[in-house]
Amino acid sequence: MRRVLFCMLVLIASPAAARTLACGGMVAPQLAYPDANGTWHGLEVRLCRTIAAKIGARAVFTPIMRASDVPPPGDGRSVMFLPAGEIAAGYSPGPVIYDDNQALMVPAGSKVLDAAGLADAEICVRPGSAAAFRLRAYFAAHGIALRIFGFQEAGEMHDAYRDGRCDAITGRKSELISLRASEGRDDVILPDDLGDHFIRAATPAARPGWAARVARIIEEKHP
Repeated sequence: MRRVLFCMLVLIASPAAARTLACGGMVAPQLAYPDANGTWHGLEVRLCRTIAAKIGARAVFTPIMRASDVPPPGDGRSVMFLPAGEIAAGYSPGPVIYDDNQALMVPAGSKVLDAAGLADAEICVRPGSAAAFRLRAYFAAHGIALRIFGFQEAGEMHDAYRDGRCDAITGRKSELISLRASEGRDDVILPDDLGDHFIRAATPAARPGWAARVARIIEEKHP
């Protein structure tokens, strides 16, 4: 009986039997997206699986749809793929995995060809956000008259754009692509680059050694 109990305890305590790597990432066609069977694909998912394989763990990927979806860092090993300006408290920013530059999108059929064509048009954006800052800076630098249609919630902003209450919307390019795909529309992303919006691999701040290991693995896989 003692021998059986001992074997059971060894199995439960075995790192190989219980070790998992918790990853989370922004949802976008290039970064993380589910197929028809619910299996996740994309750059973030591939990197998560690569890191897990290097440490002999099973990758568990959780999509992050909003800031509140980011789990507390805890004391264990985890990797979160987040926009540089939105890394949650308790996490340290790591290497850049993707440059998700900010762009502008207009409805299908719009005659606007670039940002200059949006002078005095209503542009949907969240006031006080990094996107709003870049929008103002870009329009000021190019001498384009700007009118902002502000929303505090992303969902309300997307609804307003969909309903035609604003002439354009700005955000991360991957976010705009996802919005366009979710609505089944042929909206046009304008060629203007409003600035870099880096996606970084973030790790618990209390684990600097783990952060360094993750950085090395990503550098090998995604130089």
